[in-house]
Amino acid sequence: MKAVLLALLAAGLVLQAGRALQCYSCKGKVSNSDCQHVQNCSQSDTQCWTERIRAAGLVTILSKGCTSHCVDDSQDYYVGEKNVTCCSTDLCNASGAHTLQPAVTTLALLTSLGGLLFWVPSQL
Repeated sequence: MKAVLLALLAAGLVLQAGRALQCYSCKGKVSNSDCQHVQNCSQSDTQCWTERIRAAGLVTILSKGCTSHCVDDSQDYYVGEKNVTCCSTDLCNASGAHTLQPAVTTLALLTSLGGLLFWVPSQL
């Protein structure tokens, strides 16, 4: 009985080792729900990645995929920010570099419009 269990365990490990990583893959999507394509990565691709670019706090663009090398990164720019997250299990980049919540987006839009309204009359 022990021999059968050990053989099954060994077979499971061998089969698991030969199976490729799976990641969600897309380019230029506006939400995680728009990025549902599952990609079977090559044997050299050991990580999934998600890149989130947020412009002016209003628009978020997501890209995801497989890679052989990935480093978590966050960069702030004058007009937005870019975040990259990495992970190494099947479909681990489902949510990835988190998108803005609708309330935060609405608040940013209202703040921008309010600032514009106060700035424009003083320029006339």
